[in-house]
Amino acid sequence: MKRMKLVAIPLCLAISGQAFGMDTYTWALDSGSNSSGFDSLLTENLVIESPNRPAPSRTELNTNMESAWLGNRQTGNGIDYTALYRTRPALKSYPEGAPPPVTFENWAFVRKFVYFGGEHSSGAHVIAPDPNWVTAAHENGVKIYGTVYIDATHGNSAMVKSLIGFLTGTFPNEELESSYHIPALKNLEKIAKALKLDGWFLNIEQGFDDSTEGRQQVIQMNRLIEHIFPKFKQRGVEFITYTGDNARGIHGAVTDGNIANFGHSPLGDYGLDNATGINPAETLKLLPAGSQKNVLLYLDEVFSRNTPLGRTAPLRIQGAKATQCQYFKGSGVWPGLKEYTKAVYPKTKLRSEVLCAGADTAPAPTTVLKINVMTWPGVESKGWTVTAKNSGARCDSSCYLEFSQGGLTEEVLEFNHPIEFQQDAQAWLGSRRDMMAWSGWQEGDPRLNLLDPLFVQYMPGFKWWEKEPRLIRGDLRDNNAQGGFVWDYAGYAQEGLRCVPVTAEQAAAHSVAQDRACIIRVPTYGTMASVPNSDVAYGPFGAFPLLNLTMQVNTEGFTYYALYEQLTAK
Repeated sequence: MKRMKLVAIPLCLAISGQAFGMDTYTWALDSGSNSSGFDSLLTENLVIESPNRPAPSRTELNTNMESAWLGNRQTGNGIDYTALYRTRPALKSYPEGAPPPVTFENWAFVRKFVYFGGEHSSGAHVIAPDPNWVTAAHENGVKIYGTVYIDATHGNSAMVKSLIGFLTGTFPNEELESSYHIPALKNLEKIAKALKLDGWFLNIEQGFDDSTEGRQQVIQMNRLIEHIFPKFKQRGVEFITYTGDNARGIHGAVTDGNIANFGHSPLGDYGLDNATGINPAETLKLLPAGSQKNVLLYLDEVFSRNTPLGRTAPLRIQGAKATQCQYFKGSGVWPGLKEYTKAVYPKTKLRSEVLCAGADTAPAPTTVLKINVMTWPGVESKGWTVTAKNSGARCDSSCYLEFSQGGLTEEVLEFNHPIEFQQDAQAWLGSRRDMMAWSGWQEGDPRLNLLDPLFVQYMPGFKWWEKEPRLIRGDLRDNNAQGGFVWDYAGYAQEGLRCVPVTAEQAAAHSVAQDRACIIRVPTYGTMASVPNSDVAYGPFGAFPLLNLTMQVNTEGFTYYALYEQLTAK
């Protein structure tokens, strides 16, 4: 598939060198594309439960439910929605040591919930939802499904064949399950039974073409849909088939025509990036009045955009919940999904708690500071670490601190090496007037902040942007870039803050070494109307709200090498 209460949430995430904890429930379908070394789905004696995985949910589907319209003008039952939802990235292990928290609060408006995702090259082809999400779905009377992921770009016909199997024998009776060789489907049933899943979403975007093999696959798939899948469903395991932009001859397949995709927003719209609200007009275009689309794709987008790469736990959780709430409750011209479907909820739940868990607050802006502790080519690593004294977070690679009104507004950062070298850097440039003349930079030029490792720059977003220029033509070290874009650190106005070295008195008060610590004070805001935008627009992305900061901790590597590249580039 083409793919609030204000709180301070300090989060220290060591991306590299992290000792990962439990494994996820994920399997490979193609042994040739399995860089992460997942177990094969086709293993004869498939291991599902193990001490290295979280304990499966034991919660049965709640059927003690009642229903009511929470909108203003509806009759009937409305549309039965299925949500295709990314609860976390498709990883082999949980970087934080355990599954991420359940953040979805509007179970009453969906009937089926698919943990959607996958990644071809890593081998994440079969992904089951985390047990805590299974429990939450079933407690709220919602069926929950895993995904078999065969994508349009990298998936292959062999994966389809492995998944759907074939008839056996000389004169097989296609109505009998015993006539089929379908080990993958049998193992999917075993997994579903062990994990209390209600079935699987078969995301099949390869095969079923006009070749001889493709036509045979269409015949086999339709046999399964007509004769075999109903038998699995009677045993409690349902298979839902998706085939991309058209049905490809598959009976009853979900296609793009059924789907409303909530995963996009205009380039200059930062509401989802910062968890500060949806775009009502754009949302209404997805589901105009009378729309019969019944599959909701990427309602999780606000959480996904605020989940650091390589991690599973999101930032800005309260803002993301309040933003996602607007999809259901409505905002501006968008009436909300409550106007499209009945709410179905447990009889034990108060009606006032059904919509957005009873919350009635607008998303409040928070500011995220990303601290990069990185090594540059040709520069020996000094093993830098940073400790945030107020929140207790420790950063060995990449850390995230969240600031808000009523929460964290300043932080004391202590480094494990002295930070006095910044003064040498300023002197180094000042003594080379000829190089300044060559570059065109003058005293007071904001780009001189390049030389100050304690400078903290505002960026368009903490996740998709990197304060790291490409040092070498063709260098692809843009691990945090979206669509190949890397923030031009030196080319744009140096808007930001400075982490100010502590005085002797402050060092004593915070129990830190004076030559290794600084204090950063971050502006916070109560509403989006009070948040300033950047002075300079970044191409089609426009001016961006000043809600994301990045600090590069890189000693002389950043100071000298980056400057050299900026000068020689001229």
